[in-house]
Amino acid sequence: MSIDKNIIESVIEFSRNAGNILSAGFRSEKTVVSYKSRTDLVTNIDRESEIYIVSAIEERFPAHSIVAEEGASRDGNSDFIWYVDPLDATNNFAHGIPFFCVSIGVYSKVEKSVVCGAVFDPCHNEMFHATKGGGAFCNGVPIKVSGIVDIGIALLATGFPYAKNDMGKNNLTEFGRFLPNIQCIRRMGSAALDLCYVASGRIDGFWEPLLKPWDTAAGSLIVQEAGGTVTKYDGSVYDLEYPQILASNGNLHKQMTDILTKTQA
Repeated sequence: MSIDKNIIESVIEFSRNAGNILSAGFRSEKTVVSYKSRTDLVTNIDRESEIYIVSAIEERFPAHSIVAEEGASRDGNSDFIWYVDPLDATNNFAHGIPFFCVSIGVYSKVEKSVVCGAVFDPCHNEMFHATKGGGAFCNGVPIKVSGIVDIGIALLATGFPYAKNDMGKNNLTEFGRFLPNIQCIRRMGSAALDLCYVASGRIDGFWEPLLKPWDTAAGSLIVQEAGGTVTKYDGSVYDLEYPQILASNGNLHKQMTDILTKTQA
């Protein structure tokens, strides 16, 4: 499908502008941290970023639907749904760690897939974006996944959900199965950027449970357009609403699904 150029340009524009909001609030005395739960933080900067993005979408695309992490969502009557994460890696942001981003993905009901997405990392001034069938880019330069074929020398990434005390959901079993079989694992705190790092060949694969659609909408498309593979743990078709994602350079996918499905046996 041909994506409206205005949508593509707007996804990038809104992501960058929201990233500037994050930069202005980073390590600032004006940043206020509050708690959704003991492990789930939110800041006034998350909300400021979301208010900007949602307002910008509503002004330029008044018929489009919006699903945003901090609740500023609405139903529209068009084909498109915008999945908005105004600040991915709030824990990093709140602790002054320079690894966080804005993630925006646009889903088409007709295509039944994400068709456009952008992830902006303001600390490193990196704009990752992709359109369905149009390739993936970082700051306008095409990117592609790594060529690693042996999982024994693979560098993987993962994250841990808020269900820290639930051994069936906290990802420790999966982590323990992977660790002896690979080079190493990184846990950097941003699923959206982890996916972009897979897409750009910096990381060879990524898995994580209990994510939300706004965490993965943009990044999943960026991986696929960079030549990678994105599925559920068992290798079946990825579903934004299903809280489980496995992304790889493609070469390692079968090896990763074998490990993940064994953990569920």
